[in-house]
Amino acid sequence: MTEKESANESSLNNSDGSDEQPLDHYPIVIIGGGIGGLVLALCLDQVYNHPTNDGSSNSPRLPIHVYESTAAFTANAGGAIGLYSNGLRVLRHLSQTHPKIPYVLQNVRSAGCDYLYRRWMRHDGMEVAVAREDELLPTVEMMMEDGDGENILGDENMNDDERSTKITVCGDTNSTTESSSGSVACEQPRRPRGDAIASNSSQDKEGERANLRPRGGSFGSFKASTDNLSTRRGSLVNLTAALQSLGLSAKDFFFNDEKSGRTSGISVATTSSSKSTQMVETELLSLGIRRWKYQQVLYEACLAAGVHIHFGMRLQHVTSISCNDSDDSQTLLQFKDGSQITTSLLIGADGLNSKVRNYVTNPTTQQSQTETQEEYVPAYTGVTCLMGCANVPRIRGICFPTSATTKCHACYYPTRAPREGTNDDPDDYEQVFQIYFPSPIERPDTWRTLTPQEAKEECRDLAKKLRQDGWDEEFLKPLEHPTLTGVLRVGLRSREGLESWHVGGSGNNHTSGEEELEVNATKKNVGRAVLLGDAAHPPVPYIGQGAMMAMEDAGTLSMILGHYCPIVNQDGNDREITDTPAVPDFAQFTKAMSVYESLRVSRTKTILGSSVQLGKTQQKRAESKLYNAWREMSIKAQVWAYGTLPVMRPGAAFDYRVLVEEALMADEEGCDEEDVEKM
Repeated sequence: MTEKESANESSLNNSDGSDEQPLDHYPIVIIGGGIGGLVLALCLDQVYNHPTNDGSSNSPRLPIHVYESTAAFTANAGGAIGLYSNGLRVLRHLSQTHPKIPYVLQNVRSAGCDYLYRRWMRHDGMEVAVAREDELLPTVEMMMEDGDGENILGDENMNDDERSTKITVCGDTNSTTESSSGSVACEQPRRPRGDAIASNSSQDKEGERANLRPRGGSFGSFKASTDNLSTRRGSLVNLTAALQSLGLSAKDFFFNDEKSGRTSGISVATTSSSKSTQMVETELLSLGIRRWKYQQVLYEACLAAGVHIHFGMRLQHVTSISCNDSDDSQTLLQFKDGSQITTSLLIGADGLNSKVRNYVTNPTTQQSQTETQEEYVPAYTGVTCLMGCANVPRIRGICFPTSATTKCHACYYPTRAPREGTNDDPDDYEQVFQIYFPSPIERPDTWRTLTPQEAKEECRDLAKKLRQDGWDEEFLKPLEHPTLTGVLRVGLRSREGLESWHVGGSGNNHTSGEEELEVNATKKNVGRAVLLGDAAHPPVPYIGQGAMMAMEDAGTLSMILGHYCPIVNQDGNDREITDTPAVPDFAQFTKAMSVYESLRVSRTKTILGSSVQLGKTQQKRAESKLYNAWREMSIKAQVWAYGTLPVMRPGAAFDYRVLVEEALMADEEGCDEEDVEKM
């Protein structure tokens, strides 16, 4: 059934039953203008209004509306976050496909700072292990192509001279090239520099070791030497012959001699006449960025794309109502200022204390709206975090110091550093600290951004306690620095993610027997709503993937809605035939949600579950000297063997588009939901 709706056509009365002016109605409404909500708005605008890559725009246009509770986005507010390759892939796709925001990924990278290294340390400053951050990125498979983009490595019809002269040259150190997907790839990540980094000096011995370590660690190097010597046709013999024809041998592709020109873990195999290289996509290297800067880039991109953002709109209640001209249902949104709107699809990106989540778990109808909607308050974990930033240089990288005597642990990372070729200036550095400590008494009234005086006093007191515990002065400098700013205190809350993230359509089908009948009776034919981000799966921050999961959700949900709920006109015809307003056809909404949940529920449980376990190990290290010693040895061994901690790779290396495309293809071929979940 095609839905008939528009802002002009809505004939719904106000919730009090009076026959006053109809409420504004929008096909899609996003609640929450945080990172997940803004990224989703851009993704939906691309999918529905710019579905082709030729720069054209669809007309009529589907409006995307975002309702944000704060009065405005303000500078220097909030803390900072790390952006990893799995989330950055969403921004890259927007840059490549949305004609109005080709700069969004570039602007985000410019506003942040590459990590380059990942460091595990003791609280007294002793380094346990260091990994290159590019280890979280998969190596881009080398394509030997001629000028027409044709594969030449295994071309049996090409003679040796043609093969040796038509290798794509990737350039000198730090040069970039276009990969087959159109994304920028580079022989090596940008190298650290300056007094605060010193990766090539005696100040950073562990960094030097990380640079000399084989990419993928010792196990990865061994596996590559035994498994990866094959041609694109799967023939080791053909590859060996092709390499010999170019004057190369297999050892030129590994990291065991000076000829390989090894830099930052990326192989550069060279001959006098040509060069070939393994590459990593440097535009996807993880970085630190102040949250407000990232939000500002997304906000400006939304304005450029024509997304409607409404500030100062705090959602109070969600109610399911029936349409006057169809059997369909919509949702009525009531805001704190007394205003109301209706929507055909409500998307909750409103965070940990989500009002939309309350509706999804217990949808109320217009007849029962006087009933109290159950609130789901997440449980306090007993850990409080104090975070802030200061203009303090230090050796480059994201750093994890852990106390062996108290349950305090921390995370430090750069969000700004001098650009190469400029003079070092302390003001050009910005370092973020996030210090976690046990606080058994729950005090939500104190969890907020601190005033400058409060920040100064609290950070000074914390620095004093950490100094008494033997923390290295380098970790205490930001707490006592005159440039200290953006300090906030927050208690960590946690709750289980939902098994089902939507209502509406045919209801949820995750139960059985009498319970299923009862659930479907309650949730069938209610107004549609779906969750993403913290509203669906609130994280703890120990693995840095909370925001990345929200970005993955946004990219995944937009692709699935675009596929199953395409744009039609109000009369059901193709959008190009008439000029009537464009709306999605939600006839397959239930199917869309089934695919969405099959892809995202298990994924988020796995990644965020790893974060919970990692946080527990951090706390446990202070309880047992034996366990702490074992943990340090384990970190050293894993970094030596694999190049970094393997627990980080499933999060960062993930490509959401590949999984969605496989699921959609499987659906077209008739695979069942269990097969999709196993992908």
